[in-house]
Amino acid sequence: MRVLRRALLRAVSSNVVAVRALACKGSAVRALSGKGSAAWNEEWRRLGLGAVQEASAPALNRLMFVQTGFGCDQHGDRKGAGATSAAVRACRNAIEFNSIPGMVDHVPGGRKNMLIHVKLGIPEGYSVDHDEIRATFPYGRLLPVEVIHGGLTYGCGRSRRTLVRPKPRPSQVVLVPRRVVTELGDEDDTAIVVVAAVSIGARVR
Repeated sequence: MRVLRRALLRAVSSNVVAVRALACKGSAVRALSGKGSAAWNEEWRRLGLGAVQEASAPALNRLMFVQTGFGCDQHGDRKGAGATSAAVRACRNAIEFNSIPGMVDHVPGGRKNMLIHVKLGIPEGYSVDHDEIRATFPYGRLLPVEVIHGGLTYGCGRSRRTLVRPKPRPSQVVLVPRRVVTELGDEDDTAIVVVAAVSIGARVR
């Protein structure tokens, strides 16, 4: 029974590591194209994949597809664009289980000309790196990202720990965060949740 339990724990641990690596790879690889510096992975960088960021917002008057997604980031340094990891995961969650081959036939100019509108609900006080959002999509023209207050932040609560002091000083009970992992850059136990609505279509005159 103990052998089986250890095998299951090893399998679960391996899966967690793999999932975390997959979820984080969007911010780990950088591209050298004119589309921006970020690329979703090395293969995309090599093939020149990645949506183009539109400076203005041409009218998306033929809406074809709307997808929603959820992303959570539980660890890491939150300075700067602290909601970026959760936002990237929300966008990937929205698109990664869908296939849209009809874009080739129904969008003038094919998939490279399809328009992408991303609306993100992020917790107040946080921001996102828009270039990382752009790199989430393999092709198309990303309209300016719309960011509103939404999503949520949460903590895991605190556990009671007894701080033993040398006599004659009495021991003291202190409350400490349960989920802080300093090796991952955590300064507190705050987790960030972002929701995304990804709309895809075209501009038809």
